Amino acid sequence: MTMTPNLDPTTIKLLAFDIDGTLVGADHKISPFTKTILARLRAKGIFTTLATGRILPGVKAYADELEIDIPLIMSNGSVLQDRHGRVSALTCLPLEVVQAAIRIARQEGRDLVLYVKDKMYIEKMTENIRPTYGSLLNKGLYEVGSWETFTDQLANASKCVIPDPFDEQHLFETEPLLKEALDGRAVTLRTSPVLLEVQPKDVTKAKGLAQLAETLGITLQQVIAFGDYNNDVEMMRAAGMGVAVGNATSACLEAADLLVASPEEEGPAHFLEEFLLS
Repeated sequence: MTMTPNLDPTTIKLLAFDIDGTLVGADHKISPFTKTILARLRAKGIFTTLATGRILPGVKAYADELEIDIPLIMSNGSVLQDRHGRVSALTCLPLEVVQAAIRIARQEGRDLVLYVKDKMYIEKMTENIRPTYGSLLNKGLYEVGSWETFTDQLANASKCVIPDPFDEQHLFETEPLLKEALDGRAVTLRTSPVLLEVQPKDVTKAKGLAQLAETLGITLQQVIAFGDYNNDVEMMRAAGMGVAVGNATSACLEAADLLVASPEEEGPAHFLEEFLLS
């Protein structure tokens, strides 16, 4: 990881931000200074997008706040959709993969969340799901009662998530069982200490970023990507510059060209002000 940027600032056309731990800190709010810097860059013709494991209900407020009108990279690259709901790319999991995830989750006594386009579905709200998803109930997250009543939608899922905010060991134990059941038809991914995800093969934030760059008529060399966790690694390596934020994981630090301070310290915004606006 180098500590000084090796990129011509006049070539930059797009900024891609992971959200949690990167754009926003523990309070889940975009700082006024960050908003000001991104607005100034937008006025200079530099786009901003969000690259996240979330889908639209969990992203829209941030996209509205930043007035982002280009597609957002969501569901770790499975969905490209703008804040107004228009979908420009969608990759779904094979039906048998979703069925295998349901089977393993039930076998191990784990909760499961299915992502279908811009909605999330659970069998029922539990105390395990509530800390991560509770605020979204009936605002993007819906109870179906039983997956057997939801079979007509299983083939439309872009991602499956097993959350456990209380005991990460449960996720460590479940992941190898899940990998074995998937048999190479999809991949597992840890996107935070409390989430274990299943997503389509060959779908990453990097692929979503490449699709978006092509749509905008720019190259990946004209992109700065910001992240802090393992699911940001491919995107950071693909971009012209990868910037690790705050307390990034070791894999993220290894992939980064630069390390900046945390979002609580407004590290990304201070870097952008110095690099692109000074």
